[in-house]
Amino acid sequence: MRRALRTVGLILPLLAAPAASNAGGDGVGTSLMEMDRRFAATVATEGLAGWLSFMADDAVRLPGLAETGVRGKDAIAELDGGMFSDPTRQLVWEPTDAGGFADGRHGYTTGRYRVVVTADGKETVTATGTYITMWRLDESWKVILDTGAPD
Repeated sequence: MRRALRTVGLILPLLAAPAASNAGGDGVGTSLMEMDRRFAATVATEGLAGWLSFMADDAVRLPGLAETGVRGKDAIAELDGGMFSDPTRQLVWEPTDAGGFADGRHGYTTGRYRVVVTADGKETVTATGTYITMWRLDESWKVILDTGAPD
């Protein structure tokens, strides 16, 4: 529990920092909205491989309401592999907000997610929630932290 609180303690000041831009304006926020939509589309077609392709090598993944998270692509693959192993289940999300920090190299996206299961040609939403993804610009935008909370 202390680790999760420490991580949240590190994230909250970043969110309070002056943003360079947001989704409604030009710049980092707009780029990140587009990047997050591309991330969702890639995951929809490529599953776990697409998920990992957007993660930085040192990315942290905090499963919703978990006390601890994991760091690095191998650990993320192990943690999230089951989520993508069932071909009838799909993680779907849409960003609703984004912003960049003053350094121009860090930003965030937030939005809504749902888990959709398809059986007998019928789609059923089995979970919904909110998420926040933190991004860093190296050669391209990469996810450095991803977490969400169920409704």
